Amino acid sequence: MAKLSQQSDLIEQQQEAILYDVVIVGAGMSGALLALTLLTQNPLLKVLLLDENAQRLPSSPNNEAGHNPSFDARCIALNAGSVDILDSLSLWTDIKAHAQAIENIQVSDKGYFGGAELSPNLQGDAFGYVVELRHVGRVLSRELASFASLTTRYQVKLDNLSQQQDVIQCVLNNGETVTAKLCVGADGSHSQVRTLAGISSSLSDYQRSAIICNVRCHKPHQNIAYERFTKSGPIALLPLTDNRFSLVYCVEKQQAEQIAHLSDSEFLAQLQKKFGYRAGLFEQTGQRDIYPLNLLKTTKPIAHRTVCIGNAAHSLHPVAGQGFNLGLRDLFVLATVIADSDDIGSFSMLNDYWQCREKDHHSTIWMTDSLVRIFSNHYPLLSIPRNIGLKAMNLFPFLSVPIIEQSKGQFDLFNREKLS
Repeated sequence: MAKLSQQSDLIEQQQEAILYDVVIVGAGMSGALLALTLLTQNPLLKVLLLDENAQRLPSSPNNEAGHNPSFDARCIALNAGSVDILDSLSLWTDIKAHAQAIENIQVSDKGYFGGAELSPNLQGDAFGYVVELRHVGRVLSRELASFASLTTRYQVKLDNLSQQQDVIQCVLNNGETVTAKLCVGADGSHSQVRTLAGISSSLSDYQRSAIICNVRCHKPHQNIAYERFTKSGPIALLPLTDNRFSLVYCVEKQQAEQIAHLSDSEFLAQLQKKFGYRAGLFEQTGQRDIYPLNLLKTTKPIAHRTVCIGNAAHSLHPVAGQGFNLGLRDLFVLATVIADSDDIGSFSMLNDYWQCREKDHHSTIWMTDSLVRIFSNHYPLLSIPRNIGLKAMNLFPFLSVPIIEQSKGQFDLFNREKLS
């Protein structure tokens, strides 16, 4: 017994002796992409990725167990700026094989005359692409496996943080303590990192839920994305491969369970009634999942040797598909600042990161929240001017330029001079 105890003490001392450059808490989309971006820019960085899930078997053509459970059947809309980032990481070619372009966006308001049709530009470039998360997960898992300086701990969660002058210590629920220069919270909207680091946040409940599923219509989607505003919230149809749509159907929270559990034919009939016939006749639906809709935001997602990204820093309404794209811009800038830093995790490094991201962070959140509050109601004082605005964008295309630019997301990510 004494010998086993000595071995255990030795292992613990060895683990504590490792000084990681970065510990990333959360191995979902944001955490995995940050790890990959960091190591692509500087393969010598010592990175620890904490995954609360069990270790998975290697993926194969007949086995999809190799990807993270966080990469499920849901879809994400990648705007043009996000595509540029993924391409710079040599990921886009593999992801594009399973992605569908968005070449046109049609916006309408149920019960009113207004509507707008948005095109990215005269050259016919895409706004972005829609892809299922499971495909992205396989690509990330394969690429991360090639980095020797990446360590992954499976089936562990963060219990505590000790923020010291030059390092931060992360106490895990398996009893292990790891030391790093910087801790990154990529652990979702209920972030333990955000809580333990004392990063203040606010939560607004929209009193709505999103029903997510894939549907198919009787006619080709022609790479058109639809945004239909209704009293209970927007209905979005995003084009997918195999002539499918990814559906985001926002409903009042108390009705979500009842609507989601309708039979397929009843669900499609209700959806048709709410959405109309712009996309054709709805013929098929897949499994339906429900997600409560909230706005979570942080005034400043940094603390001493700590930073939050992704849903740990901001969780947005899906109305304009901005949440993940904002998070990808965040993590790409963070990885670049870390890779260029001589003092990882220092105040000056984190401040440099936030100077690059503050304006985009707050303006994107404000824009998304404003869309939700302006369009998810039928108050006459708002309904008439918003529909005049939609109609005006068709008559005077220059009015839609700011919306198109935000939708494409191709910003100067390292411009610190435009901060207010």
